[in-house]
Amino acid sequence: MSGTSIEGRDHPCIKEGILFTRDGSLAERIRRTVLHWPLEIEVRDRWNGWGDVPSGVRFILFDRDSVGSVDLPDKSLRLILSGSGDELVSALESFLFLREPFSVAVGIEHLLHAKCRQYLSAVSSLRDTDSAYAFFVSLLDRLLLPGALEVAQGNQHRASKILGISRTTFRNKMKMLEQEGIP
Repeated sequence: MSGTSIEGRDHPCIKEGILFTRDGSLAERIRRTVLHWPLEIEVRDRWNGWGDVPSGVRFILFDRDSVGSVDLPDKSLRLILSGSGDELVSALESFLFLREPFSVAVGIEHLLHAKCRQYLSAVSSLRDTDSAYAFFVSLLDRLLLPGALEVAQGNQHRASKILGISRTTFRNKMKMLEQEGIP
């Protein structure tokens, strides 16, 4: 597995990290985690020390099950994530969610994907939840309808055209939002 790259698919990649692991399934889970992010993570199957880490690498992922403990240098200015299995994947997801507002390369689709995954992961363990689909449709209605109406300067016909829905559908959805107390 040494030297394999995990790359975000739709963007020019930024070489940002190295994953040290011998676990092919963990490398695949990390690959799926970064799939919608504009970054590249190189996978290496052994840790030979800090001399093997290029200076341009921004973060390093250590699979404790494969690498064991690693001594950190005194002047490390890199983000270092360490964990086993799900713990390491969660740490990477948390890092990506923290950095998303600062990355100009992350578009709205990728931001929504990340937030949807975060929400779905949070509610997946709950037994009595509303439909996630209904939640997101309602959320988009609350965001898009008033926004389109504002852009259209109060003209419902133009707002419905912007959204690609009929004026009747637009009006009905706006009435539902008003009943919920959303102006």
